[in-house]
Amino acid sequence: MPGAKSKKVAVIGEFFIDEVFSEFNAMPKLGEECFARRFQREVGGGAAITACGLAKLGTNVGVFGFVGGADGKWVIDRLKSFDIDCSGLEFHPTEPTGITVSVSTRQDRAFFTYYGANLPLEEMIRRPSTAAALSHYSHVHFACAPDGGTDGKLFSSLGRKVRLSIDVQSHVSWLTRPDSLNILRHCAMFFPNEREGSWISAETEPHEILLRLRDKGIRGVGLKLGGKGAALLWGRRQFLTDPLPVETVDTTGAGDCFNAGFIFAQLRGDKPQRCLEVANICGALSTRALGGIAAFPALEELAECEAQLGKSR
Repeated sequence: MPGAKSKKVAVIGEFFIDEVFSEFNAMPKLGEECFARRFQREVGGGAAITACGLAKLGTNVGVFGFVGGADGKWVIDRLKSFDIDCSGLEFHPTEPTGITVSVSTRQDRAFFTYYGANLPLEEMIRRPSTAAALSHYSHVHFACAPDGGTDGKLFSSLGRKVRLSIDVQSHVSWLTRPDSLNILRHCAMFFPNEREGSWISAETEPHEILLRLRDKGIRGVGLKLGGKGAALLWGRRQFLTDPLPVETVDTTGAGDCFNAGFIFAQLRGDKPQRCLEVANICGALSTRALGGIAAFPALEELAECEAQLGKSR
């Protein structure tokens, strides 16, 4: 029925407060002072943005991670405004919520980040109680970089019970360590951008990146190509989708919105090409406003975009 909640998704990972400075004429250089024409404060980090996107599409979402003891209530209240279950969030006794300053132009962005309360996340991932809680969801998305050497057993066990996906963000050291493959081989979907895909595959062309990752035993890859669209590895098949033309304001969180769109479509039972298209729509539309949440489409707008895409074929 309209408005009914779909299957449950758990998102575990890093939570931040994003301070987004946007609409610079050019990216500031060291020693320069540049003035943004727009500013916004929002919850951020891959876990928060993906969870909020899924919730806007009507998915029942629970989050796991850490927020600061002094400022965490603001983060939790914001997440609860999307009807997200925050019972899996814990307060750090001394550290503030992680903070990211995003400096964004229409073409790209740079981040300055303090990890803060996210420091004990790896310890949370290793708790037996966390694995038990996550096993009750239909889909678990990791918006972090778990330890490939010690967390492989968790992913092996959990992957037999629920569908797993992961986006490790720009953790270059993680992406270039061989033991990280222990994690990725147990995930149904891995969501890198083109640069991250190049780091882990040692290839530069999207087609070759996907082939190399397939040869490494990774089953599903949603490769985000920015202004070139997106590509998908699904088993032994590859799929492509063109970029969606939008008036870009801020690209912060676009990749996390892509993840939300793909997970939503996959839960809906869509075929691979449609999952990729829905992900691409969500990622592109999210760039129309500051931060990764404000312009993420609600279910009605997504349906309209899907219908327009179908007419254009």
